[in-house]
Formats: sequence, structure tokens, C-alpha cells
Amino acid sequence: MGKTYRITYSRRKSEGKGNDMIVKKILNNNLILASDQDGSEQIVMGKGLRFMNQVGEELKETNIEKIYVLKDENNTRNYMRLVEEAPPEYVESVQEAVRLANEWSKSELNEQLFVTLFDHLIYALERQEKGIVLQNRMLWEIKQFYPKEYEVGLRVLKFLNDELSCNLPEQEAGNIAFHLVNAATDHPNMEDTIVGIRMQKDIFNIIQVAFQKKIDTESMNYTRFVIHIQFFLQRLFDDKLLSDNGIFLYEQVEQKLPKELKCARQIKQYIKKNLKKEITQEELVYLAVHISRIISRAD
Repeated sequence: MGKTYRITYSRRKSEGKGNDMIVKKILNNNLILASDQDGSEQIVMGKGLRFMNQVGEELKETNIEKIYVLKDENNTRNYMRLVEEAPPEYVESVQEAVRLANEWSKSELNEQLFVTLFDHLIYALERQEKGIVLQNRMLWEIKQFYPKEYEVGLRVLKFLNDELSCNLPEQEAGNIAFHLVNAATDHPNMEDTIVGIRMQKDIFNIIQVAFQKKIDTESMNYTRFVIHIQFFLQRLFDDKLLSDNGIFLYEQVEQKLPKELKCARQIKQYIKKNLKKEITQEELVYLAVHISRIISRAD
């Protein structure tokens, strides 16, 4: 039922027959925790399910709309707690918003997103009700380096504002993008995600200052550069940098791209100062090559 680390969604036709799933807990009027023949827990959604099912009995398929399968038991328990504590008028819309975010992202996302983004959106709606607006100080960076995730954030925001007749601000699109970026890694860590986005901006600025040129952020070379930096930083956080096997290539780049390699070394010093980590010569080579490409199209 889907790949590992992917939230799984199933749809069942309303046939009114048993399905060998046992009701374990009633979460609210429309959500039930059930277990299948293997004992795996699944969250079942459908209008009025609590009124036609009882704990300990076989789940009736009537009115079932979706089944959510979270592979990790901790995520399942955390999600149940959130659903039970959340204002009931928000639950169904927020749940659908998270599903749409996962679907629209078209990326392999860690299922923890289902818990963390649900929790964030419920809290955002509660803040909005109280008139509390928190500024997202990294909104520019998110737009600049994660435009696809930001676009998904805007679509989710529009969905919630339309569904709940509310007015969540643009900052929340950036926050949603944060969660999507974080969920795209093998080991989600929001702190690493925030640090990574800040570092992308700093690296971008190091290059512009070094060459005194404005980089064309609409070019394909810039897009390739951003993707390279994102994967580079992920390797850095995971301690999986490229090994030093390209000495000959390094010597070639040193001859042909001396300014770009000098800039790459500045980035190396920046990383050493901020993360206390050394980067390899092979990583320097790739940085220099990508810098060369974006600078060649700079104004």
C-alpha cells in the first residue's frame, strides 16, 4: 500500500459489508482508529462513522471515504492525540489540506509530515482566530530557493482559506513549504532545514560579492546550481560528502577556473566557521564548476 515513508491513502466503495478490520478507538464523529488482520493500525475517515460503529466490533464499510496508513506507530499515536485535541471544525479540512500538500508536492515525503504539518496548520488557524500573526523572516529565501514547495504552500493556503472562510496570511505558505522541504529528507530535522535555507542565501551572497555581479535567478544554470547546493548541504548534514578521488580534475579546475575555485574556497571557510566541518576537494571542484556556469550568465 504505497512506498516506505510515503503516506498511504486508500479509497473504499460504500458496500455496507465487513472488511476484517476491527474498531479500536473512536477519534471523533468522522474518524476511527481500526486494525487489520495483521494488527496494523489504520485511520479511517468517513462522515458519521462513529454513529454506526462500536469499539471491538468489525468496521462497517458504509460511508468510508479514505483510509490513512502510517507505517510508524509513534506517528499514528501522535496523530491520534492531535485529532482528539484539535477543534473538530478544523480537523477534516486540515486533514484534506495535508493530503493535498503531499499529493501536489510530487515528491517522496516522509510520513512524519502528516503529523507535523497537521499540527502546524491547526495551530496557525487557532492563532488566526486570536488575531496573532507571526512573521516568517525567511520568506524571501523560501521563495528564492524552494519555489515549487512555496507554490504548493500557496495552493494549500487558498484551499484552507476557501474551505474555512478564514484569512491565513502569505507567511503560512512559507511555513508549509518548510514542512515539505523537511519531509523530503530521509531523516527529517526542522533545525537542519532552517540552517540549510540560511546557508543557501549566504552562499549565494558570497558568490555575488566575489564576482560583483547580479546573478540571473531565472536561468537554467541558476536552477541547476540551487539543486546542487541543496544536495551538497544534505550530504554535509549527513556526513556523506564526495570522497577525494578527483585530484587530477581538481588540478584542471585550478588552472582553468582559478577565480571560481577561489570563491569555492571562501564557501569552504564559511562552512568550516559555521558547521565546524571540512569539505573535500571533489566537492570544491563541483562548486567551482557550478559557480562558473551561473557567473557566465550574470549581468
